[in-house]
Amino acid sequence: MDYSELKKKQRATWALGEYDRIADGLTVSTDQTLRVARIRPGERVLDLATGTGITAIAARERGARVTAVDLTPELLDVARAKAQAEGYGDIDFREGDAESLPLPDGAFDVVLSTCGHMFAPDQPRVAAELARVTRPGGRVVFLAWTPEGGLAGWFRITNRHVPPPPGVASPFNWGDPAKVRELLGSAFGEPAFVHGDCPQFGDSPEDIWNLFSTRYGPTVRAVSALQGDALQAFRRDMLDYLAGYRAAADGKIRWGREYLITRALRA
Repeated sequence: MDYSELKKKQRATWALGEYDRIADGLTVSTDQTLRVARIRPGERVLDLATGTGITAIAARERGARVTAVDLTPELLDVARAKAQAEGYGDIDFREGDAESLPLPDGAFDVVLSTCGHMFAPDQPRVAAELARVTRPGGRVVFLAWTPEGGLAGWFRITNRHVPPPPGVASPFNWGDPAKVRELLGSAFGEPAFVHGDCPQFGDSPEDIWNLFSTRYGPTVRAVSALQGDALQAFRRDMLDYLAGYRAAADGKIRWGREYLITRALRA
């Protein structure tokens, strides 16, 4: 399958909204990913699909030499500004495709990704690139949302209202241990897995809907594709879904976003 047109649409999708506002809610998952990675000062680290650079900056804070790649120039602009403001202007941010990285073989001790890589459509190519750029004995550590978790539920509703292109593998395969083993194959040793949850809190279902429908690229795109009754039906289904996460004690919303962290050593 030729994914070139799809990736153009993905690039435009992630440029929509204001992803940095969404990324602010991912601190818990990013911190745990870095703990699992056990980065040491001086290590060469790649942050794959860096988005607005939160993971890249966290790795640099730990003394690593960091390169960060993303498909979307608008997100990289935000990442560079954030890194500069925090005193880490030496992070090497580059525009690039997770399926064809502009990087040499075996260049990194650690390759990280916090959920960005999972949206690349050609999953075997991403796995092959992970193997190619990681040195023998190096490690990959990546976070992905699980197929039974809260974000997957959000995407299932979105896909009912705005169907995705046919024939594209689910991004949530990267949150399924069996699928991860299949994708990584013999290039890596037996992976280890850590489960976690990074809930999104809101005073009401409308609170979370208003944030994601105006800031989260895939939802902003879905909203822009719908009008009138179709848009109201989408909104209603999302509000009903979020209402299922209402806490009994205070009535606020705790939308669970369960994730899987994979850690594997390059063979």
